[in-house]
Amino acid sequence: MEIKKMLVPESRYSVLCPNPMIPTEITFHNTYNDATALNERNNVANNSTGTSFHVVVDDKEAIQLIPFNRNAWHAGDGNGQGNRHSIGVEICYSMSGGERYRQAELNAIQVIRQLMAMFNIPISKVKTHQERSGKYCPHRMINEGRVQWFKQQLVDGETVQVPETPQIPQPSITSGTGIVYITGKNVNLRKGPGTQYDSIRKLNAPENYLVWGRSGGWLNLGGDQWVYENTEWLRFEADGQSSATSVVNKRVVSKVNGLRFYSRPSWGDSDVAGTVGVGLGFTIIDKIDVNGSPQYKVKNSKGNIFCITTSPTYVEIK
Repeated sequence: MEIKKMLVPESRYSVLCPNPMIPTEITFHNTYNDATALNERNNVANNSTGTSFHVVVDDKEAIQLIPFNRNAWHAGDGNGQGNRHSIGVEICYSMSGGERYRQAELNAIQVIRQLMAMFNIPISKVKTHQERSGKYCPHRMINEGRVQWFKQQLVDGETVQVPETPQIPQPSITSGTGIVYITGKNVNLRKGPGTQYDSIRKLNAPENYLVWGRSGGWLNLGGDQWVYENTEWLRFEADGQSSATSVVNKRVVSKVNGLRFYSRPSWGDSDVAGTVGVGLGFTIIDKIDVNGSPQYKVKNSKGNIFCITTSPTYVEIK
């Protein structure tokens, strides 16, 4: 397949491709939009972020915009092998898929084969963006489970057939209610149950949250908020493991000095009723949700009612 040369102006080299390069590897991507190859080329030529790649392929043409003897910024690995030694190939129309995308994939197979032959690059050096730096790219290929199929076509001969695109089931959400205790640092809270979803923010110990559902190893913390269940950075207590009924009439005891307890279900400073020291505590009446995080409703020896954290970092049940 012809690779049409439409190089960006040399005045842009200092931003888009500042370093000389001898290509020894290839990295392939999905564009994550529905722009044509020409539009993708023009977007790179005019951007100020420095993001760049060597070749972009759609259903009709392949366009080279960065010289193969210069690096491009496409792999997310800083000055690693992807950015400094690999040719970046973008495949168009991955957002909506369909016949245009399927043809763009076929064309990309031909283009990458040509580049492998041109620069004597083995299949072991042809990698996804995800393999370079962890980004969920090429997203459609990963979603459809076809990365290995795609790589196999690069070494299998001249004729390829794109398999029927499988239906991607929406994640089913089961009623996995309970409490999650964050035990690690910088744990990604994402907009959906998968690494392809954007990170909303980072969670850190000793935060804890009510869990409203589960999907494929992910815990739903309410709305579009998901965290991956892994004992390296969290502990999940499903209802029934440590439910309200299982702890009622047991004592919750502080593990630290100066632990605050509240006059009502609240985390506000104005509702602090006092503090307790190590080994002191209350009798549990119930487990409740307070603004998305659990508390124990408790009583003291005089029958006065208070609320206190359930976090195992600060309290234990006896």
